[in-house]
Amino acid sequence: MRCSGWSSLAISACSAFAALVLVGSAGAHVVADPTYVASKGSEAILLAVPNERKKPMTSFVVKTPLGLEIEHAHPAPGWDESVDGTSSVTWSGGSLAPRKEVGFRVTLKADAQPGTLDLDAEQHYPDGGIVQWPVTLTILPPAKSPSQNLALAGVVGLIGLLTIAAIFMLARRRPQKPRAAG
Repeated sequence: MRCSGWSSLAISACSAFAALVLVGSAGAHVVADPTYVASKGSEAILLAVPNERKKPMTSFVVKTPLGLEIEHAHPAPGWDESVDGTSSVTWSGGSLAPRKEVGFRVTLKADAQPGTLDLDAEQHYPDGGIVQWPVTLTILPPAKSPSQNLALAGVVGLIGLLTIAAIFMLARRRPQKPRAAG
């Protein structure tokens, strides 16, 4: 199907407008960077937290599901962090003004199978209000250990040596051509 120049221009303009609208709304929730943790590994995750309310945010809580543990809650300027076991961290004592954003960093350790898990993020306000956000993280397959790579290299090397030995044996068993008398 062929489009005219005007219809292509209209499609491009609508696409650009939709992208701007979607990008604007995408910034309106808690966002993780990076969005993954390797299974059997750890990753420091930066959570970008916007305050969309007209009142200042006074604390921020992250709760982990089964399969993710909090290894370390990093300090954030102006905030006090407190870890409750390995499944919850709270930053409090600070204040985030309306329409501003703050970053909180937490190192998570994954013990879950590959797939997705949601952190529960909560913004707390002085009037008792709480805004909850699911923050989806992808659990990647575990990285192979060097010993697994070494074992594979050993097997490949052994196969190579056996192939060379077989070629050598076949070459020795090959009948020799008689030489012509001269």
